Amino acid sequence: MEKTIALVGTFDTKSKEYLYVKEIIERNHYNVITIDIGTGFRGKPTVPPDYSKEEVVKMAGSSIEEVLSFGKSGQTLRLMETMSAGAIKICRELHEAGKLDGIFSLGGTMGTNLGTTVMRSLPFGLPKVMVSTIASADTRPFIDTKDIIMVPSIADIAGLNRITENSLNKAAGAIIGMVGVGKPKISEKLTIGITTLGGTTACATHIQKGLEEQGHEGVIFHANGMGGKAMEELIEEDIIKGVFDLSTNEVVDHLYEGFSDAGDMRLEVAGRKGIPQLVSPGNIDHIIYSREDQIPERFKHQYIHRHGPSILVLRTKKKEMAEVGKVMAEKLNKAKGPTAVILPLKGLSILDKVVEEFDDPESNNAFFESLSENLNPEIEIKRVDAHITDGLFAEEAVKMLSRLMRSIDV
Repeated sequence: MEKTIALVGTFDTKSKEYLYVKEIIERNHYNVITIDIGTGFRGKPTVPPDYSKEEVVKMAGSSIEEVLSFGKSGQTLRLMETMSAGAIKICRELHEAGKLDGIFSLGGTMGTNLGTTVMRSLPFGLPKVMVSTIASADTRPFIDTKDIIMVPSIADIAGLNRITENSLNKAAGAIIGMVGVGKPKISEKLTIGITTLGGTTACATHIQKGLEEQGHEGVIFHANGMGGKAMEELIEEDIIKGVFDLSTNEVVDHLYEGFSDAGDMRLEVAGRKGIPQLVSPGNIDHIIYSREDQIPERFKHQYIHRHGPSILVLRTKKKEMAEVGKVMAEKLNKAKGPTAVILPLKGLSILDKVVEEFDDPESNNAFFESLSENLNPEIEIKRVDAHITDGLFAEEAVKMLSRLMRSIDV
């Protein structure tokens, strides 16, 4: 069956460029569906799209007159929200009907916002390519946790020339290649998510190997703010069936405005879905900032460990460790499924082994006590007389996680 790629964008200003991409895709024997998310305020499409702007706004429960009024009154955000909502509904319906195999968009700041908003609503694994004038800037707001490929346009996307044609030609080839290669074979093994950061990677790979020996598939996520969120989104999509949350530092960075902030729902999704979860306080003994001016006033007197030019690390002190213990307990107490905690009593990260200022057992104990005092007594706590990087800790974690996975029919 012929595969279909959707071109989603502002056809009122970018018709020529979209037509160029459309012809490349069709020459390679793929079907193309065009969806216009432009308002027509700055022009008209030179080629009629398959889904007009009127159809898009109707799908969003609005009208073109209302959307134009947003533009005239400077309500740009409402305008973009309406157009993207309609396109999201169209794309989801196409995907559910088996009529969408990839999505492509191009644009400047507004076009990138619109295109990636639609892409982020679509499931993991569906090819997504965004050609953007801001692809070399901070792309975190546009990509978030999704598998979106952003291609720098180099020049502004304002007409066809030797620069823009080169960028569009390569980007078209990218979406064609991704759609053409097909989907990988879906594993029949249970997929278990594992979080890690830096010095806990050896532990994570040990766990992964242990899970694979038991017939499971261990997938490791980098707990840098995006990794934990990505894992939890895959839990929501029912792809991940169990969790070893080894590195929960993203909770700490959320509380203290650090770089690896994964949002206020971090450490709650697995519990809400009722899947087995084993939780460890890996790397919660430090907070990461990318610049000195981002460090809160209350922490400015502390020693700063410079892990790199834009990675500034502070030790989480006794007061904060107690706060973190209480917050993590409250999150875990909401869990509907099998939940347990494993504590490495001799250290929580590689830093307390190699940096003297991070070796602070008193602060670690403050966390252990706070967590124990606030955690539902039905949730098991396993205390291991080992450092988080020790093989003994990893071995005990594998045993506990295996037992949790056996406790329910997944």
